[in-house]
Amino acid sequence: MAYTIEKGKKLIPADSGCFQYVGRIDFDDPKRPVMTWPATYADVNFTGTSAAVVLKNINFQDDTHFAVIVDGVMKKITLPKTREDELYIAAEGLEDKPHTLRILKTLASHNYLEFVGIVVDENAEVTNPAHKYDMKLEVYGDSVSAGEVTEAIYYEGQCDPADHRNRLDNSAFSYPYKLAKKLNAELHDIAQGGIALLDGTGYFCSDQLTGMESCYDKIEFTPYADRKTWDFSKWTAEAVIIAIGQNDANPEPERIKEPGYRRMWKDNYIKLLRTLMEKYPEAKFVLILTILGHDHTWDDALEEIAQEMNSDRVSHFMFRRTGCGTNGHPRATEQEEMAGELYSYFKEHILN
Repeated sequence: MAYTIEKGKKLIPADSGCFQYVGRIDFDDPKRPVMTWPATYADVNFTGTSAAVVLKNINFQDDTHFAVIVDGVMKKITLPKTREDELYIAAEGLEDKPHTLRILKTLASHNYLEFVGIVVDENAEVTNPAHKYDMKLEVYGDSVSAGEVTEAIYYEGQCDPADHRNRLDNSAFSYPYKLAKKLNAELHDIAQGGIALLDGTGYFCSDQLTGMESCYDKIEFTPYADRKTWDFSKWTAEAVIIAIGQNDANPEPERIKEPGYRRMWKDNYIKLLRTLMEKYPEAKFVLILTILGHDHTWDDALEEIAQEMNSDRVSHFMFRRTGCGTNGHPRATEQEEMAGELYSYFKEHILN
């Protein structure tokens, strides 16, 4: 144990029943649940004057972090590469009254978080918020859905700043997280930067390009570590957004315009779609691409898929600025724009 608990403090362990967990989380060891996908979080209520988080950062890249949100105020915390249990201060000097804490995974496969618990004042009361959500929302997407480079404020409509690495990523500003808040939805954000539909395409894992077809059913999904399959019976989505197609032009951007390849790509997309429809027999599915610049041929392919499915459970949605809103990753403000448009669409077409 690489941390110590000060006199007058106590540890509330991860399996205490005090935490409300949201996201596709690995609970094989309930004392050390593992958060892998972005926008995964644990909520807890506590009294007292301080709170700290104990977790182990399993990093696969440099510049990893997570966020704590205390009484609605977010603080992002940089993580070390020690792969040991460490204690991180969430808040100090608080008024001795009830408080809320959210422990949020801000990144995708850059790291996994092995959560141990929180440390609070010895006399603090700690309770599970047991928040009631109105629906269950799942999103399959890429870096935009994961919230990459969202913190590059004042870069709206521009290319990403040089050498941003992962420091400007934050799933709290992603459109899935923002949309889930608007809908009061329990979110599973199955998003990974650079990912495409098919293995051998896109940018995820440059030395062994890995597609969503190999990740959609995983709870631990990076090829750089042990992979673990998700049990879909544990959680049933009521609405699903599939935002795949942005990275699929790599490495051969013109192939989607070839009839044979286009048919093959659509068939594999439909295969994934039908698989998810079987797992979620009552869910509605929305096919999208984001406002990040791309060839509209991909939007045309999604429209064709929706038409071919010929199901009232499947629709194709386009943002007002789909494919032409920005040449860089959408920033927090642009993600809010997308979340707002999706919210209106959901209210009119999905929730009725």
